[in-house]
Amino acid sequence: MSYFAKVRFVDPNFVFDIQTTSCKYKRFTRYFWCFGPLQKTYKLLRPVVVIGKTFLKGRYRGTLLTTIVIDPSNYIFPLVFLITDSKTTGSWRYFLEMFGYNFHGYDTRFVVISDKNPGIINVVPKVFPFAIHTFCAFYISNNIKLPSKARGSHLGWQQRPLPALILINT
Repeated sequence: MSYFAKVRFVDPNFVFDIQTTSCKYKRFTRYFWCFGPLQKTYKLLRPVVVIGKTFLKGRYRGTLLTTIVIDPSNYIFPLVFLITDSKTTGSWRYFLEMFGYNFHGYDTRFVVISDKNPGIINVVPKVFPFAIHTFCAFYISNNIKLPSKARGSHLGWQQRPLPALILINT
């Protein structure tokens, strides 16, 4: 019995989808999963969704895409996950479509917070036309470089993070 079959045996609402290449060796391309109960869980959470990514390093490389929300007790609640071999627009579309299909309809009003990734910017309005898409200022501040006079050179640059989390509407 595979790992996924064992998890589904314990949690019948467990959702997963594995996609591979069609070649002889069945190379992994992406894997989506989320734990249930899906529709009932999402109704209890705040309508603010944070979408992020991180790179997987080590023996198995790729990108982990996640969707996180805040529960009524102000705790972080991870909803869905996708491991993919690339972070293309197609991967973002697949990830957000699977999220929308498993948690709420496409007509539900909610807020999406993300970084300024072009893939996310292009896909969110197409997949969730009723969503409000904002950017996290922490991500933006990490991409802003200001001149540093402390180093004694006008050519030196340093990062200056913003002191508080600010949301910027698109």
